[in-house]
Amino acid sequence: MSGGRKERSGKSRPAPRPGPTARPNALTDVGDPVLRVVSRAAFALVMLLTALLLWRGHNAPGGGFIAGLMTACALILHRVANGRCALNFPPLVLVPWGLALSFTTGLVPYLLGRAYLKSDYGYVSTPLTGEFEWATALLFDVGVYLIVAGSALHIAYELIDVNPRERVEDDR
Repeated sequence: MSGGRKERSGKSRPAPRPGPTARPNALTDVGDPVLRVVSRAAFALVMLLTALLLWRGHNAPGGGFIAGLMTACALILHRVANGRCALNFPPLVLVPWGLALSFTTGLVPYLLGRAYLKSDYGYVSTPLTGEFEWATALLFDVGVYLIVAGSALHIAYELIDVNPRERVEDDR
């Protein structure tokens, strides 16, 4: 019998699936200390670059899409290196929050009589950073960031959890 349990009726049914962090497979059974150490440094650097791309995205190339993809790559690297997810919640939870933020960012100007997604901007001066520009386009980019990061992580984690040795009842 291939991994299934035999019921009283004689039919084989698949064994219950453990949680995503408990199932061993080639990606989560790494145990390589060099990979773990290098992935910590790479994770920090990629997340810093992600923050930079997200911050400057409304004025220059970058923004929520590429920052979301880079975050997903950093979190996938963390999961491959450590065998567990860095998030304490399912990544798909980020998608509705991102949709709500992006939609609301576009809806507010429309309700105020302007064009949908019309961006507003201004300048803020603080003793720590000096003067810098803020824009409502950043809120839209954060929404896109949440959508992309959540959906990319969900897809990647589902692919990581695939165990090709599992069989269903119709397999022979």
